Amino acid sequence: MQKESGKSSPSRVIVHVLLSAYVIILGYIIVGLIFKFSVSAEIFFGLSFALLFFTLGQSFYELGFKNASIFLVITSMIGFLAEVLGTSSGFPFGKYYYTDFLGEKVLGVPIVVPLVWFVIAYLSFSIARSAFREGARGNPVQNSTIFKIALLSAFGAVAWDSMIDPMFSSYGYWVWTGQFLPLPKLDGIPLTNFVGWFVLVALMVYVCTYAIFKGSYGKMISRKNILDSKIAYALLMVDGVVANYSLGNLLAIGIGSLAMLTFLMVTYLYSRKSLTVDSAIPVVR
Repeated sequence: MQKESGKSSPSRVIVHVLLSAYVIILGYIIVGLIFKFSVSAEIFFGLSFALLFFTLGQSFYELGFKNASIFLVITSMIGFLAEVLGTSSGFPFGKYYYTDFLGEKVLGVPIVVPLVWFVIAYLSFSIARSAFREGARGNPVQNSTIFKIALLSAFGAVAWDSMIDPMFSSYGYWVWTGQFLPLPKLDGIPLTNFVGWFVLVALMVYVCTYAIFKGSYGKMISRKNILDSKIAYALLMVDGVVANYSLGNLLAIGIGSLAMLTFLMVTYLYSRKSLTVDSAIPVVR
C-alpha cells in the first residue's frame, strides 16, 4: 500500500486542471445558449471529451489505475450490451434508435456511448460512496453497504438522465419510437427509460464495487476527492437547466433539477451523519 497527501499531490492538481477545462468549455456553451450565438458542434464534442477526461482522471486518482480500469471496463461493457439490446428490442429502456450525429456505430450503438455510461456511473458512485463510513481507514465494507451505494448511485444517475435525455433527444442524438409498457412520458421520453437506467446503473455499480472492494479484502481503497465530483455533477445540472429552457422542456427542468439536488442533499446529510473520514486513505495499486 501507498500513502499520498491528497491535498497537495500533483495527481490531484491534474484532476483540478481537467475539471477547470470542462468548466471553461461549459461556460462558453452556456453563454452561447443564453445570448443565442452559434456554438459549433466541435465545441459540444469538446465538452463531452473534457468531461470524460476529467472523470478518467478523477477515477484514477480516487481508485488507482487498476481499480479505475476495472470500473471503466465493467460499466462500458454492461452499457454497450444494454444499448445493443435496447436498440434491437426496445428492452429495457423503450424503443429508440441512434442517428448518425454521434459518429461511428457498432451493432447500432455509437462507439462513444459506452463511455457515457462510465462517466455518469462513476460520478454518481464517487458522490454516493461518500455517504458511508464503512471502508474509511480500514473499516470493512459490508455487502449491505455495497448494495446501498449501488442504489444511491442509480438514483443520482437517473436524476441526471431525467434532465439530459430530453435535451439530447431534442438535439436529435437519438429518436424515441415507443415503449414496451403503456406508461406516461417526460417531455417525450418513455418512463420505461428511467426504470431501465435505475436497474442498469445499480447493477453496474454493485458489480464494480463488489469486484474492487472484495478484491481488496473488503477495505476501502480510495483517496477522496468528492468535491470535484460534486462540482461536475452540479455543472451537469446547470447545463441541463439552461439547455432544456432554450428547448422548452420545462417539465424536465423541474423534475430533473429537483432530483439532482435531492441526490446531492441526501449524500451530504448521510456523509455528515456517518462522519466519513476526510483525510488521506491508503491506496492499493
